[in-house]
Amino acid sequence: MAKSIIPDVIDAASNRRSFVRKLGIAAAAAGAVSLTGQKAEAQTSTDISVLNFALNLEYLEAEFYTYATTGESITSLGLGINGVANGSNPTSGGYTIGGSQVTFANSLVYTQQVANEIAADERAHVALLRGALGSAAVAKPNINLGALGFGFGSQNDFLKLARIFEDIGVSAYAGAAPLLSTAPLGTGTILGYAAQILAAEAEHVANIRLQIARLNVATFALDPVDIIPPPSGSKYFSLDNNGLCVTRTPGQVLYLAYGLQANVSSGGFFPTGVNGAFTMSSTAA
Repeated sequence: MAKSIIPDVIDAASNRRSFVRKLGIAAAAAGAVSLTGQKAEAQTSTDISVLNFALNLEYLEAEFYTYATTGESITSLGLGINGVANGSNPTSGGYTIGGSQVTFANSLVYTQQVANEIAADERAHVALLRGALGSAAVAKPNINLGALGFGFGSQNDFLKLARIFEDIGVSAYAGAAPLLSTAPLGTGTILGYAAQILAAEAEHVANIRLQIARLNVATFALDPVDIIPPPSGSKYFSLDNNGLCVTRTPGQVLYLAYGLQANVSSGGFFPTGVNGAFTMSSTAA
């Protein structure tokens, strides 16, 4: 078998770690383009609105995990953040404050390795959605990763915030799924790719919840439908009595993202609001 030249190319790079990360981003972006021959032209206005709402959340998650694992923004790894913007969010892409690299002190449950994988997945989701939306993609809004006052000070803080983001992400995709069409997207459909992202987020949160239980990390409920893991809760999975995941509407998701505030258009993790059609929070789920 012929020897692969890829390891030699990587070893020859002046900054091996940076090269590998950027190679991964380039591959994700290329994959997004290959999947999205029709781009936004073949999507309904509702599809575009829902995918852009999801893109706001993916920007937030990608920034969180990338800062936690590298101390850097997704922009430093080559991801685009420009696009359509609302209000005081710039079309060139917003700022991010409140993030820093986390010291992962416990290797018992592979927290750092898992965090690195999730970070790569979330960056790939950003690239995929931006590729699917094309010129209709929203820019990254201004983000405050320190909105809850924790997330980066320790491994336990990281896990508490990761659990929040991932459980919200699963419920957001589940709540938005009925709004999406089966319009073609590359070799699949818009709804099909959204379902695949939901499955990825579900894998993420299942692992994070098990780590929280194993490491005895105290957590708290965000709203009446939030199902928290042990030791603070009793269920390892965030599923109801029918074995189904929690669903939240875009307004209910923004209630959480805006710092538990109803009927507002900014706050919390998005100090100047999100970009796109869904911008107003509702009451809690």
